Amino acid sequence: MSNGGIEMTAAVAGPPRKSIGQSDRRFRLDGLGLTLVIIALAIMFTAINPRFATVTNFLNVLTQASTYVILAMGMTFVISSAGIDLSIGAILALVTCILFWMLQKLGINPAVALALMFLIAMGLGAINGLMITYLAIPALIATLGSMVTLRGFALVHSAGNLWFGLPPSLVYIGQGKLFGVVPIPLIIAAVFVAAAYWLFNKTTFGIHCCAVGGNREAARLAGIRVDRVTILVYVFMAFCTALGGLLWVARVDGTQATIGTGMEIHVIAAVIIGGTSLFGGRGSIYGSVLGAVLLAMLNNALVIAGADFFWQQVAIGLIVVAAVTINNIRENRIDWLSQLWSHRAIRIR
Repeated sequence: MSNGGIEMTAAVAGPPRKSIGQSDRRFRLDGLGLTLVIIALAIMFTAINPRFATVTNFLNVLTQASTYVILAMGMTFVISSAGIDLSIGAILALVTCILFWMLQKLGINPAVALALMFLIAMGLGAINGLMITYLAIPALIATLGSMVTLRGFALVHSAGNLWFGLPPSLVYIGQGKLFGVVPIPLIIAAVFVAAAYWLFNKTTFGIHCCAVGGNREAARLAGIRVDRVTILVYVFMAFCTALGGLLWVARVDGTQATIGTGMEIHVIAAVIIGGTSLFGGRGSIYGSVLGAVLLAMLNNALVIAGADFFWQQVAIGLIVVAAVTINNIRENRIDWLSQLWSHRAIRIR
């Protein structure tokens, strides 16, 4: 077992590979390496602008990262199972708009409205899973279709209106502070990360996620109910989306149909940066947390520096490409580079 992550792959035929339940020791220090990168960047950002190192700004970065950390937990399960989910931004927009509608137009009790919001989100996640398993639609296409469809529903439902004015009890979830110091979103995110770590590394469900991602057919032959695991993965992703969306709209006390546009790229980037294999079979909860915090730090530093918002998008895009490239190098997926290293090894011998 690696630091916050596990890898399980199996092969039915061909060259021997790691069997289900084995971990790759090469990745034990991934979390440490990313931690050192974050510390180095924090020192650099502080040297550029001392305001970055204030306690207030530090808590602000972590509070802003809370939503993405929770979403990254779900995406770690999805990508580890060799899936992808592009619909999370649209699901977040739709269910948060429905939440405000239930509270303001229907007068539903906040606790009941929250429960219904989570149920709706999980139902949408189940639909994604069913399309992938029973209709054999690739995850990319299924969730892309959901993204467009659900975003359309959100726009139709809201009719371009901005929703605002949550009950104080819900606003406290996003804006409250424990003992007047520690933001409530940060506490919720920390507790959820601990639960996700346990679920991913210590339970049958987490092990099966990586087994399915490592080799779907081998997992099926091993007796794993692959379709059920896949559906549950997308249900869990939708649950994370609803929880992350709640923290977001409670923090800003408002939502609209366009909220969360493009956030799926941000979340996928955080997970890939954290060491989860884009091709499935290996994931890291700790690494995904660090990836989300790293991107939040980068955005915060660019804002403090007065950089244009579009430059933030450029930076995230470049980081995604770099992270996937590094992942491919570590897994020897770049043929010409692998051949080059093999030739050099032969010459050294």
